[in-house]
Amino acid sequence: MSRIKAAIIHFIISLTIVSAIIILMFTLWYPDAYLDLMGGKTLIYLIAGVDIFLGPLLTLAVFDANKKLIKFDLTCVAVLQIAAMSYGLYVMFQARPIFTIYNQNAFYVASVVDIVPSELAKGKRKEWRTASLTGPKLAAAKPDSKSKYERMFYETESQTDTIQQYPRFYDDYKNHLTSVVKAGKPLAELAKISPDNKQAVDRLLIKRKQTIGDFLFLPIYAVTGEMSAIVDAKTGALVEIIDAKQKTPK
Repeated sequence: MSRIKAAIIHFIISLTIVSAIIILMFTLWYPDAYLDLMGGKTLIYLIAGVDIFLGPLLTLAVFDANKKLIKFDLTCVAVLQIAAMSYGLYVMFQARPIFTIYNQNAFYVASVVDIVPSELAKGKRKEWRTASLTGPKLAAAKPDSKSKYERMFYETESQTDTIQQYPRFYDDYKNHLTSVVKAGKPLAELAKISPDNKQAVDRLLIKRKQTIGDFLFLPIYAVTGEMSAIVDAKTGALVEIIDAKQKTPK
């Protein structure tokens, strides 16, 4: 087997594996626009660059069918590639969004690393005490009326936009639909902010086959970014997230 053929075979195998991993991330860990919101694209590019290109290039450099230690060399390349892929997967797994929380006129996203295990264990429901493997769970935040201390703590964390890190304050999102509708702003306002926003809104309307008046928008925040959460104008149900900013770009 020639050097080039070996590198091409390695490239095809790497491309297949990385493609499967990216599809897994998109469909399970980072659905909708969460990958962009959580700043995961940079790491995706790094994983793809290392595993699709670096591995085959190393194979191209070391492969020699007549070389006695060729199996050892290829094993080293494979180990390096697997190690890089494993590290990238671990980081993406730990950074995946597990909760989307509505609180005080906005949505906030919590990732695995945002919530310490001791706080996660305090969730009022079973589904709020585990880190989701299939995309973020939707809930809302509500102060604990039974404890003055907890109410004060809730108010403090709400002001610093970190309330999503405390599952003990989570409440059923359905109990807050009226508040969501009242807080939402007309989607037409979002479209007017910038040409990019208008394109994002137009794509949403084409995809949903609905009119602009059928939706409202609220901001949605993650540690690494900000987008717009689109909700149904009548029911307050969260429809999807689009990459549209709340302010005019400078």
